[in-house]
Amino acid sequence: MVVGTHPQRIGKIPYFSGPEVVSIRRDGHAPCMGESHDLLGTGADALARADWPAARSAFEAAIAIEVTAEGLDGLARSLWWLGRPDEALTVRERAFGAFRDHDPRRAARIALWLAGEYEVGGNLSAANGWKARAERLLEDLPEAPEHGWAALASARQTGDPARAERRSRQALTVARAHGDSDLEIRSLARTGLLLVTSGKVEEGITHLDEAMAAATAGEGRDLETVGETCCDLILALEVVGDFQRFAQWNDVVMEFMRRHGYGPLVAFCSTCCAEIFAATGDVEGAEKELTTALRTLQDRGESFRCAHPAAKLAEIRVLQGRFEEAERLLSAYSDHPAILRGQIDLAIARGENRLAVSLLRLALDRLPPRTLLAVPYLARFIRVAGGIDDTAMHKARDSLREIADITRDPRAEAEAHLADARIAIAQGDPDALSLIHASITGLEGLRLPLEAARARLLLVELVADSQPELAALEARSALRSLESSGADREADRAAALLRALEGTGRAGPKRYSGLTRRELEVLDLLGEGLSNAEIAERLFISTKTAGHHVSNVLMKLHLKSRTEAAVYAVREGAAPS
Repeated sequence: MVVGTHPQRIGKIPYFSGPEVVSIRRDGHAPCMGESHDLLGTGADALARADWPAARSAFEAAIAIEVTAEGLDGLARSLWWLGRPDEALTVRERAFGAFRDHDPRRAARIALWLAGEYEVGGNLSAANGWKARAERLLEDLPEAPEHGWAALASARQTGDPARAERRSRQALTVARAHGDSDLEIRSLARTGLLLVTSGKVEEGITHLDEAMAAATAGEGRDLETVGETCCDLILALEVVGDFQRFAQWNDVVMEFMRRHGYGPLVAFCSTCCAEIFAATGDVEGAEKELTTALRTLQDRGESFRCAHPAAKLAEIRVLQGRFEEAERLLSAYSDHPAILRGQIDLAIARGENRLAVSLLRLALDRLPPRTLLAVPYLARFIRVAGGIDDTAMHKARDSLREIADITRDPRAEAEAHLADARIAIAQGDPDALSLIHASITGLEGLRLPLEAARARLLLVELVADSQPELAALEARSALRSLESSGADREADRAAALLRALEGTGRAGPKRYSGLTRRELEVLDLLGEGLSNAEIAERLFISTKTAGHHVSNVLMKLHLKSRTEAAVYAVREGAAPS
């Protein structure tokens, strides 16, 4: 293919989008229209069909003949998709310089991409610098799609929800005025997310559904558009607890990924997917997603995109009662704000309520007030602040109730009922029972079994003396939910409450001497003759952790070797699931 002087669209990726192709030869002479341009076309075709290695080879071959802005930009894109983000960043900075004087709009688009990548990597100073560079290049130019992309970048970076929504809507207007489908889809999704978090849930979800329909139908010409749209959808659904909608979109998205070979972003999406698995009670699924995401990102040397897999995995470890593992994960990324929620949950689980209150204050100070983003933090604050700062606890309850009343969001309302119940219990108010029932009904309606089970445990403690039969019934229900979810620490608490009520409960497998659920799984795998490395791979844990579990199994069963453990497992039968 010969590249001419007019904008051209290759497949579904708008590669030669400027008014002319800018070429820079090493000797300073004018470019030829020969083999180098043919290779640029070959590279663009390869990008369009998601053949990243072929694209890289073609662009590298083109650059070997003559260094062109198009060649550098194409090479940077293919390197990014091949999981080499640092190299892609360096090469695309060179592409920016090559475009800057001849095609400022194209240079501005690249500068905005660089700003986004630096933001992902946590370098906010570099991100702000590249965003400012893009805005300066565009300030004297007539309105074009790049102005919309700049507005969308501002919407992502600002901490002011109202300003973010204005800038996102501005980007959407520009996109529709200039027919930029990628910008339209991303602006729709970002506007939808902002609307949801501000409490305009129905309008926001409508925007997100439209964006997803357009993205997965291939209306966008850039595969990154699908990933960004999915991220915004999942973040919004996590806020409101609407995981049924995620399930409805999941098959569509996975088919799109299979069709296009949508590689690197799968690891980034896995982190948000894990959040949904955990909230809906599938802790094992969440653990698998997160360990896969961490390994993929580490193997490729990439940064996470919108959520930190290590932070999410630490939250799972807290849920499982594996505090030391959680602490190691959190310590490894202690300088990143994403780990704050994990630190809060670990402090609460350990009964360090004063530390939890301090961390929760920090988290709430970072969030825009009166938005759904604050709901889980306010709920946690009310849970632990009693006796430490009762005045602040009541203010948090009032804030939570205000958000619920304004937004009418079902999850916020369920959390507000539970907050009201906690305060009613402290005050001896008989309405506490009905408030807890209302919360449980709301959480179960949202299919949030973990949160519903936690509310049931509060109900058990409230009626244990006055209505022991009801308390035992609710404890059994909570125990089943917690066990099936893999929430071992809280399941142990539920079992203890049940034993106290009726002298029964989860006594554990009689032949297995108090092994935990994870240790039972390890014993079962020892019976299959697996090594520590094979056990680690099967259970999605580290080899070191597998060895730790094996040692615990041997100690608790008073066995001398893994061979004895294997014989024991076979003799006694497969470990219960």
